Amino acid sequence: MIIFSKKDTIKIKEVLKDYLLISILLFFCSFFIGVIFSSFSPVLAEESLKELRNFFSFFSSFGPLKMGIFIFLNNAVKISLFIFLGIIFAIPTIFFLILNGWVLGFVVATSMEFLSIKEVFFALFYHGVFELSALFIGSSLGIWIGVSTYKEIGTYKKEKILSSISSLNIKNTIKTSMKVFFFFAVPLLFIAAIIETFLMFS
Repeated sequence: MIIFSKKDTIKIKEVLKDYLLISILLFFCSFFIGVIFSSFSPVLAEESLKELRNFFSFFSSFGPLKMGIFIFLNNAVKISLFIFLGIIFAIPTIFFLILNGWVLGFVVATSMEFLSIKEVFFALFYHGVFELSALFIGSSLGIWIGVSTYKEIGTYKKEKILSSISSLNIKNTIKTSMKVFFFFAVPLLFIAAIIETFLMFS
């Protein structure tokens, strides 16, 4: 059974080459802004620190299995939304990508108050390398869908009619994106959920 056709493979390579880099740059730019912002808002950072402690204390009451399932489903739903919302010219995808980067940067900077740099680094590295990889894949697919939608509407305005071929192209883009999501992103999220659960209960 062939999962990706030759045409799909070429498109996926284009997406990874063009839009994956954009996703990574947007995320880390917003991440560093979040880190910088935390130093200028000590009151908000302190409140966030309390919220973080409450968050971890609440989820510590979960068993490992329930916690792992929750983490996996939460991330899977979030990233699938990144992809589907890309049809709105990728605006929601880019917004949520930037927001996630900003929040992570803010949380990391705030976490330095009660965790060492080494602890924060390893916590981010061990599960972040998988979770962030899935996030970047989902974001790049969402941006791809958004750009494809924009191009199709441009074609529609130019030709005054929306051809069945254009409609089929968008459907194929979404279909290919979901294949990539399930084939690449879902396994990464599964591994990330296992690692994050292990870190929380170790």
